[in-house]
Amino acid sequence: MKKRTKWIGAGICIVIVLFIIAYANRESILLQAGKYMAPECDAIMGTADVVILEGTEFISRGLVTKGRDLLSAGKAKRLVIVLHRIAPSHRPFAFNDDYTALVRKELETLGLGESEFKIIVTPIRSPVTLTSARGTLEALSKDDVKNAILISPGFHMRRSFLAYQHLGMTLHITIYPYACFDSYQLDNWWKQDNGVRDFATELPKLIYYIIRGYIPLRFSC
Repeated sequence: MKKRTKWIGAGICIVIVLFIIAYANRESILLQAGKYMAPECDAIMGTADVVILEGTEFISRGLVTKGRDLLSAGKAKRLVIVLHRIAPSHRPFAFNDDYTALVRKELETLGLGESEFKIIVTPIRSPVTLTSARGTLEALSKDDVKNAILISPGFHMRRSFLAYQHLGMTLHITIYPYACFDSYQLDNWWKQDNGVRDFATELPKLIYYIIRGYIPLRFSC
């Protein structure tokens, strides 16, 4: 009985010590957790065939700006904007325009020629990120794309990267991830409501994708 009590006491002490260490180093731990969820890879040499901007039903200005910057810096040959198909019944109130056409027109207004960008519209079908990645990469493989920089928003980056990387291997397309932050910053995301909300939303989704076998855990950057 005494021996059991000693083991319980020792276990409690260890837990307390670990908690104190974790608390003392909480910002460093949270920063590393954020970097895992939003990987960036600088391994690419030369110019990528494309830079993929992963949108949803819409595309953010932040993603487009970062993509244009990479294009201007000679890091990629052209932009690929990925959008989800919006059913008429799901469109925002009073929005009846063709969003794809609006994006195309805006890109041309920004000075991009027709050969410098491509818009790919994928269906909204579960699992959405995996379905979108598959449709995008299958379309790019027909254009003989061999490598691509993937830009995705915030902590969604890890799940997107693993999905694109996994599917890209069978199509011989190498993926390099670059996370984009608009509403919060990586270096102190835990101090910003949008950062905490995004992390708390994306981490369970990442775990779900791994458990369901949609993406393998072993791939990383």
